Order: sequence, then C-alpha cells, then structure tokens
Amino acid sequence: MNSRYFKVNILLLFVIIPFLLSAEIRNEKPNIIFILVDDLGYSDVGYMNQKPKVQTPNIDKLAKSGMVFTNAYAASPVCSPTRASIMTGKYPATLRLTCHIPGIGMQPYLDKMNRDKKLMEAEFIDHLPHEELTFAEVLKANGYKTAFIGKWHLAGEGSQKTNDGVVNAMFHPDQHGFDINMGGCAYGQPASYFSPYKNATIKDGDENEYLTDRLGDEACNFIEKNRNKPFLLCLWTYTVHTPLRAPKDVIDRYNGNKYLAMIHKSDENVGKVLEKVKELELNKNTLIILYSDNGGLFENPPLNNRKGSLYEGGIRVPLIMSYPGKIQAGSKCDIPVTSPDFSPTILETAGLSSEGYKNLEGQNLWPLLSQKEGFKERAIYWHFPHRRNTDKAMGAALREGKWKLIWEYESDKLSLFNLKEDIGETKNLASLNLEELKDLHKKLKVWLVKTNAAMPQANPNYKESIN
Repeated sequence: MNSRYFKVNILLLFVIIPFLLSAEIRNEKPNIIFILVDDLGYSDVGYMNQKPKVQTPNIDKLAKSGMVFTNAYAASPVCSPTRASIMTGKYPATLRLTCHIPGIGMQPYLDKMNRDKKLMEAEFIDHLPHEELTFAEVLKANGYKTAFIGKWHLAGEGSQKTNDGVVNAMFHPDQHGFDINMGGCAYGQPASYFSPYKNATIKDGDENEYLTDRLGDEACNFIEKNRNKPFLLCLWTYTVHTPLRAPKDVIDRYNGNKYLAMIHKSDENVGKVLEKVKELELNKNTLIILYSDNGGLFENPPLNNRKGSLYEGGIRVPLIMSYPGKIQAGSKCDIPVTSPDFSPTILETAGLSSEGYKNLEGQNLWPLLSQKEGFKERAIYWHFPHRRNTDKAMGAALREGKWKLIWEYESDKLSLFNLKEDIGETKNLASLNLEELKDLHKKLKVWLVKTNAAMPQANPNYKESIN
C-alpha cells in the first residue's frame, strides 16, 4: 500500500473524524510553542549555575514559570536523529536515522569515517520518510495553524554542495504537517548567520540582518497573526551551532567570546516570544517547551564530555516545560525523559489521545507535569553506531534508574556508572557489579533486536597492521 495513502487513512480514522465531531472543543485547544536551541549544553543556561559567564535571563524566567527537568535526554548525541525522534515519537534506531545527515554528501562522509577502520559505520537514511506520521500533521488535521521556523536538517544529504540549502524539497517541513516553513531545509548549519542567507526557504533581509533575530521576529509575527486560533509553533534555532557568529557589539560585551554571544542572542529571542505571548494574553492557554537536540559543543560541567559522545555531556540536555495553571511554577522533575516522549505529550496537550498511535515509543509526560501518578519509569536507550572525535562514540547505551551502561562496538568494552553518586561518570563499576552489568547488557541487546537496529559491519578493505 502507498505510504502516503496509508497515512491519510490513519489521519481519517484517528484525527479528522473526531475533529469534525468536536468543533466546540477545538476552539478551546491550547497553543503549543516548541523552542529547540541547537547544541545548547546542559550547563549553557543560567539557572544551572554552572557557568558564571552564561547570561540567559529570559530562559531563567521561563524555568521559574514551569517545570525544569534535571534528567532530560536527547535521543542522540547529534542533531538529525533527535529531531526526527521528536517529530515522530520514535527512537532513531527504529527510524534508521541514527546520524547527522552529512552536508558533504553520504559517500564522502562514509569514505572519510570508515577509512582504515575495522568496523564500518552502520547505514542510515538521509531524510524523514513521508510514511512517518508527525505530531504536526496530527495537529494540523485537528484545526491547528502550524509553523516551522528555523533548522530542520531532515531533507537530504549534500547540502554544502548547494547554493540554497535545498537538496530535496519534498522532505521539507511543509511536507510533514507545517503550513508555514521558514528556514527549514537540508542545512545542518547556516551558510551565513547574516543576510544574505543563501537559503531558499527564507527571504533575505536588510544587509547584515542576524538570522537568530530574524527567526525570532518571524515567530512573533506568526503568533500575532494566529492569536485567535489554536497554533503550533516550532522555533528551532540554528544557534548555537557553528560557525560561531554573532553581532560585534554582543561579542564585545562578552570580551570576544562568540559562543557566549550566541547564547545571549538565543536567549534574547526566547524573550521576544515570551513577551509576545504575554502581550497577547495567551499565557494561560499556551504550553511552551524549551529543549536542545544534543549535548553542548564545549565543556558541560558537571557532566563528562560533549556533543557526539554517549557520556552524559553528549546526551543530557536542558528541558523546561511551562503552562501556567497546568504546570506548577518553580517545579522540578528528576525522572529521566527523552525525545520520543514529546509526541504523545503534545497530542495529549491538544486533547488527542495517543492510544491510537501504537508505534509511538515515547511516553506522555503529563503525569509528571501535573505531579500525579501514572508515569511508568522505564529504561531509556541510545544507538549511535558512528564515530566522533570524542570518547564513548560508536556504541549503544542504556539508562535505567541510577544505572547507566555504555557498550562500545569496536572494542566490545562495557562501562557501568552509578549516576546518582557519580554524575560525572568518573568510576567504571563494571567489574564490581557483574550481575547488574549482565542484566543491563542483555536488555540493551534485546532492544537493539526489537528495533531492528542497523549495526556496524566488518570493513572488507581493512588490513590489520603487522608490527
């Protein structure tokens, strides 16, 4: 059966028919704003009090208005897999989209990463398939006006070879449930942070207009125009991804530190959106989510390592969810959550049960957000069969309770950490907890089989050196 035809039938069965029968309920549906800051580290926000030079007053204000998650995880230590996981409610392993989609092209990437290596990286796809149902499609079918503003990075490989970021427009956000797409294409990083942007999905602004400011302004314009109808806004900024660029006056404010300047501009535009919501008196009917797609590019104290690693610094990220009257201001949650959890949570927010979507691998977070019973704690998994210039890549991991297991594919090494006592993952307890190690490793292997995860294969061109 044609995948798009099948998707239409699913929407008819679970979405469109109930929508036609519930016009009155529809008018009361809450707005949803999802802000995804690219590469924002666990400690790259002021409220974490880990980096004194970081200034994020608007994000800190948002944190005070809602719930902060201290054990929030990205589904991958790199961006594209996490983005696909958010949109679909599935793990990257299930989607077969386990790596960032390479701007240099798939074959050049694989040639580079597999050269002189014993194992080849696992195969992965270069786009979000049409047969995958996104929460944007469901909300759009239920009367929401939907907009995607910012970085998509789910639309084909080889964007660096283009002049406008378009590899295959059939996989852009407007093909996955968004009425409006501004900025979303194959780019994993912008060709330029200043206008002209060399991006076919966004018109150039005044000379040297800053992209982060432009996206923030467009988000506010969208909210203004759709204030009287339910809307979904995904503001997925290109900041704070490389290349490190920001207006000179902001860089000077941080004594030449471009990364801090980019964090500042991200926070400033979060503030614009928050102020617009307040100005239009939409506060009490709007869920706001702020999240990151992977660990920070630089150090992430007190966590170990950074983006690209299965250590905590590569996968634990900031997460705030705010909804006045529904989520207690100043609340905190220490229970681990992950990217696939957003789809069922967003559906529940819109008054749509996720029970009809049997393929969702995440859990609805509302029992945690409302501080009620009903959330079943579970293991969280990662499959990252790819190399990076970090420790603990090319492997898989599992977090269950206080325990974290990392299995490195090439060396077959197992590491076991007690995160409750050792958040920095400084002590490998594998040799001291053999039964726990065995049980968690078995559980991880079972999950990999269940998801039909693509695994690294022996490299036929590999020749072991003889000393």
